[in-house]
Amino acid sequence: MPIVHLNPRPSLPALTDEPLDPETVNLLRSSVSSSTWRTYDRDLRTIERYCHEKGVRSIPATPSTVANYVGAMSRVHAAATIERRVATWSAWHKATGHDTDEANPCRSVLVRKALQGLRREAPRQREAQPFTMDDLRLVLDVVSPETLIGLRDRALLTVGLVLGRRRSELVALNVEDLRWSDTPPGYSVDIRRSKTDQEGEAPPCWLPRTTRTTCPVQALHAWLTAASITSGALFRSVDKFGRVGGRLSDRSVSSILARRAEEADLRPGQWSGHSLRAGFVTDAARDGVPIHEIARQTGHKPTSPVLYRYVRTVAPHQANAAAREGWA
Repeated sequence: MPIVHLNPRPSLPALTDEPLDPETVNLLRSSVSSSTWRTYDRDLRTIERYCHEKGVRSIPATPSTVANYVGAMSRVHAAATIERRVATWSAWHKATGHDTDEANPCRSVLVRKALQGLRREAPRQREAQPFTMDDLRLVLDVVSPETLIGLRDRALLTVGLVLGRRRSELVALNVEDLRWSDTPPGYSVDIRRSKTDQEGEAPPCWLPRTTRTTCPVQALHAWLTAASITSGALFRSVDKFGRVGGRLSDRSVSSILARRAEEADLRPGQWSGHSLRAGFVTDAARDGVPIHEIARQTGHKPTSPVLYRYVRTVAPHQANAAAREGWA
């Protein structure tokens, strides 16, 4: 069997016995998202730079080198960032044939203890503030439906909250991903790719049509009609002259939400694109929706600890088995 090696630049596997065909390279690139490739590349570059400055090898590294890297980075980076980089380093060792616990320094007891200490000492990571349905109503009160930008933002925030998906999945949506249903009325939404579903095999999520002012279907139709969008990207840029441009980036979701939250005088907080996802889970948990139903809409695994971490503002008596009526 040919050995697969991972080159830090361009972070693509290469067979040692013969060069890869362009079609094969394209398949390898498609195995994970482009943003993941960029993250791998950034991680490996920082690791190589550190090792070069210290005069030590990056591949194969020693347990002391990796542990010292953890210690050095703990002064400037969040624990989650450091853990991800060590995981990337570990994958790099595995791809270059150092795939046993003895050969991979990232799996050593020394490094595991260093990471354990990092988690114990690191300050709690700042979390996105949930953007709930109550927040959405306040924002819709101040965002004008008379401009293209206003219609776009109303649709983006309403659809984003109701879908409960990642911001990258939200901006990746196309008109072709929507399938209308009459009973009940609403859209079945295909999420073609996601962070945890690279093959696009997850069931579709749901966008209901309601009679409320927060109806996502009504907001989406108003935006698409005004912008004359009949195919391609759902959410697009709009310049100051009202000209519709290309697909929004995932970072745009954060900036739009933060700006609209400020305009609505919402409580100060850590607003980000994840606030929409966190808000959906929080609202659903408050209403007693079972975790497996929440997970079906958001794309989480029902057992995911991340899913439970999103439920941050639910009172102890809400969504609690001990609070069942007539139980005690």
